[in-house]
Parts: sequence; structure tokens; C-alpha cells
Amino acid sequence: MKQTTGEVRAINRQSARVGVYVAEEDGHTVLELGPANDVDIGDVMEWDSGAALGTQTYRNLTKGWTDEVYVAKHGVAAANLEVQLLVGS
Repeated sequence: MKQTTGEVRAINRQSARVGVYVAEEDGHTVLELGPANDVDIGDVMEWDSGAALGTQTYRNLTKGWTDEVYVAKHGVAAANLEVQLLVGS
């Protein structure tokens, strides 16, 4: 199975949402993380399906954890990322 990787480029800690830039799509995937998920700008994330929404297993290759996260959107343009991260805050 093809792995998708991306770099965390934006974080809203109040809404627990992060924007992960995926170069091959030239867009961001927006995730909602659980309280135990330690993530920082620059962390590299990896997952199995580039297009699946809802609860999915993601891996933080930088910090070494694997967990279920909620995938809200894929393909979010940089210009729209801030608005997507504010949802729920």
C-alpha cells in the first residue's frame, strides 16, 4: 500500500487541529488530534490512505507515535488553511 507523508505546517492547539502539507498534492490535510498527541511544526506524519476521511491511523515519524486521529479534509490550499484550523475553536 502506498504511504502518504507530509510535514506539519500549522497548529491550532485550542481546536487540536493541525495542517499537514503534502507536497505531492500541493495541499494540506487537516487533522484533529487527541490530547495525548504531541506534535510540533516540522514533524513528519505518515499514513496509509491519502484520501480517507474520518478516524484513521496516522504515524508521527519525528516523535515516534502512532495513533487514531480524525481526518477532517484533504487538499486544503494554504490560503484557506487558517480558516480550516479555526473550526471548532
